[in-house]
Order: sequence, then C-alpha cells, then structure tokens
Amino acid sequence: MKLGIIRGYSAADFDYVKKNELEFIEVCCNFDPDIENFLKNKDSIKENIKRTGIPLQSVGRWNIDCNIGGKIDSERFEFLASLLDAAIEVGAPNFVCGCNYASDATPYRNYTAAIELFGRLIERADGRTNICVYNCDWENFVHSDAQWKVVLGELPELKIKFDASHSFGRRSDYLAELSDWGDRIGHMHVKGAVRAGSRGVDDPPAGMDALRWSEIFAILYSRGYTGGLSIEPHSSAWRADIPRGEKGILFARDFIRRFLVE
Repeated sequence: MKLGIIRGYSAADFDYVKKNELEFIEVCCNFDPDIENFLKNKDSIKENIKRTGIPLQSVGRWNIDCNIGGKIDSERFEFLASLLDAAIEVGAPNFVCGCNYASDATPYRNYTAAIELFGRLIERADGRTNICVYNCDWENFVHSDAQWKVVLGELPELKIKFDASHSFGRRSDYLAELSDWGDRIGHMHVKGAVRAGSRGVDDPPAGMDALRWSEIFAILYSRGYTGGLSIEPHSSAWRADIPRGEKGILFARDFIRRFLVE
C-alpha cells in the first residue's frame, strides 16, 4: 500500500509531499472551475510529476450533477469525461466520482442512470484507469451495500473509493462493508471520525478518533489490497492552513505507517 494525501497540484504541493515522505497526491475537483483549472494545468502537472517523482494516484469529481430526471445529460457527462481524459493523460490510476439522485425520477430510472454513467466512464477509460464510486453521500446515492449490489453487480469493472468515516457517520457497519466489498476497493481515504451519542463531533486525524484502524488494515491485508491510502485533512479544527493542521497531517502519517508492513 502507498500513503499519500489529498492536496493541490502546484509545484509547492509536489515539494511538500516529497519533503514529508508521502508517496502521492490525490486531486479532488468538486466544482466546475476546479475542473477547468485542472485542464489548464495538465502540462505543469506532468512536469512536476517528472521533476519530483510524485505521481497523482487519484483524480476525481464530487458534487455530481449528470443525472437529470433519471437520464444522463450529455453536456454534463462530456464535461465530467474531460476530467477523466485529463486524469488518464497525467497517469492517475484511479478516477473517482458518484451519481446524483434525481428526486423527480423513479428509483428504477435513477439506478439505470447510474449504471449508464459509470458504464460510459468505464468504456471511455478503456482500462487505462480504474473508475471508482465514492462512498460519500454528497450528490451520490451509490454509497452503500444496497446500492453497490445493484450497480456494481451490473458493472464488474466498477471499483469503490472507500472512506470508513462516511459509513461510521451513517451508523453502517464499516468493517462489514470493507470485508464484503474488499475485492472491489480501488482507493482508500484516511480520515478519522468521532461521535458523541447520536451526534457527529469531528473528523480529526486518523489515530485520534473512534475508527478501529487495526481491524481496517487486517481486512485490507486479508483482501489483498495494494492501492493508495490518501490522508484527507477535513476537520475545521485541523485545517491544513494552521499550525495544528500541519501537525495533524504528520500525526496521521506516522500513525498509519504503523500498519504498513510490506
């Protein structure tokens, strides 16, 4: 397994990752301008990968809006697919996205739209990168066991980007999900989670939280996972732009390294 971080893609970001002995960058383009900027910077990204030896392990789009009324909008799909094309061009082995739920369409139409969306992305990727559906529910309904049985059951090439904190937040059994779907995991996020009673409190650095990381890694090893582990600085109390945030990133890095035995 490789340990990296969700980060930007400036020269300074590549230098930061190399200086702190992390192995890759993950880029998340959650809004239209993020995609436009990524497309404009493809050449500099490739130059920085060559210069530092730090690859992009994953590129993705959260906040999906391709499903309109239970049908995939061709213009929105092509815009999303332009990011996929760019991810392939810079050598990212994973492309992550979801499928939004159209409230004015039936469940059947929503499922057929999701299968169409991911199927078209898989066809476009043509084996050059994994297509992964994220298990966050931000504009994505294909995030849990019930939906995976339908959509991943229909698309054997589709992978999962798994983040145990999202399952924990939904009070799902994240260890059972990871065990049951371990052979379909294409990429992992590393983010802590803490709950007090029925309330989510914070998403602190991994190792300062309630997730059972030793069991998570035992399952990953048992399922033969060899992919990326991407640190996600998510908490407002541990923002990357404050001194504590920097310490939180290094805390998570050192904590997770305890489990990397190969």
